[in-house]
Amino acid sequence: MTRSLTLLDSGVIDPHTIDKLLQSVVFFSDRVVLRASFEVASAYRDRAAEINRRIDDLHDAGLVGLWGHEYEVDDAGRVRVGRAAGRGRRADLVVPQGQLRESLTRMDEVMRAVREEAYRPAVDGARPLRQGAAEIVSLRNHLASLVISSELRQDGMLANPAVRTHLVGGLGQQPTERFEAAVVRDVLGQLRIGSLGQLSVAQIVDARRLNGAFRTLLDDSLLAVARGYDPVLTPEATARELTRRYRETVAEFARPRVARQAAEEIAWDVLGATVPSTVVLKYGLRALTWRKAAQRARPFLLLMHLERALRSPNGPRGA
Repeated sequence: MTRSLTLLDSGVIDPHTIDKLLQSVVFFSDRVVLRASFEVASAYRDRAAEINRRIDDLHDAGLVGLWGHEYEVDDAGRVRVGRAAGRGRRADLVVPQGQLRESLTRMDEVMRAVREEAYRPAVDGARPLRQGAAEIVSLRNHLASLVISSELRQDGMLANPAVRTHLVGGLGQQPTERFEAAVVRDVLGQLRIGSLGQLSVAQIVDARRLNGAFRTLLDDSLLAVARGYDPVLTPEATARELTRRYRETVAEFARPRVARQAAEEIAWDVLGATVPSTVVLKYGLRALTWRKAAQRARPFLLLMHLERALRSPNGPRGA
C-alpha cells in the first residue's frame, strides 16, 4: 500500500526540512508533498539555489510531490505567486478554492464551539475549559493543515522543522511529531548515522528498495500503540529497542565462526545490501546459504546500507 504524506505548513523549507523529508521517504512513506510556492527560510537564503535544485531533483525522482492552492497557479499548474513565480515549477495537486472554502467553513464552526466551551461560565463548581487565545489559534492552524491534507487525499501529516518556531509562536509547545518520524530520528541519532541530506538521489532510491521489512517493524509498533499494549510503547523506547537489535545482529555476523563459514572473498549480499566494511571486513553471507541469518537481518538491511553509504572512505556520492 502506498503512503503519501503532506509536509505540515510547507510554505517555508530549509536543510532540516529536507533531512526530515528524506527520513520519511527512505524509512516509512512513498512520497511527501509540499507546497509548490514554497520559499527558502530567510536564514538559508544564501543557499536558495542549492535547496531549490535539491527539491527539483527529488521531485523528478518521484520522491516529492508539489501542491498548490487554485489562486497560486495558472491554468497549466505553474506557480504564479511569490519567489517561485517564473521558475516553471508546476503543482501536481491543486486544491479548488470553492471546495476548500466549504471545508474551512465547517472547520470554523467547530472552532466556534471550542471557543464557546472554553469561555462558558462554570456550572455547579465544574472547572470550565480555559484555553487561551494562543492555544485556539494553534489548534486552528493545525486543523487547517489537516483539512488541506484531506483535500489533497493524503494519508497523513509530517511536521516541518522550518516552520516549527513560527507555528508555536510562544505557545510553549511544539506540533506533534509522527510516531514513525520520532522513532527514525532517534534511531539515526543513536547510531550516529548523520544527515540523510548527504545522500544522492540514486543512493536514496537504492535505500528505498530495502525498506520493506523496516516499515513493517514501524507499523507493528504503531499497531501495538493503537491496541494500548502495556507498557505503552513510546518512540524513544521503540528506537532504543530497534537500535539494540540492530547492534546485536551486526555483532553476530562479525563473530569469527561466521566469517570462517562464509566463502572467502565474497561480499555479503542480501537483497542487494552490503554490510559496512568496518563490521565484517571482506567476509559476508549470501541469502540462499544463510537463510535464517538473512531473515533476522532483513529489517536492518536499510540501516546497514545507510551506514555503508555515509561512512565509506569516499563518502556519499552527492549532496
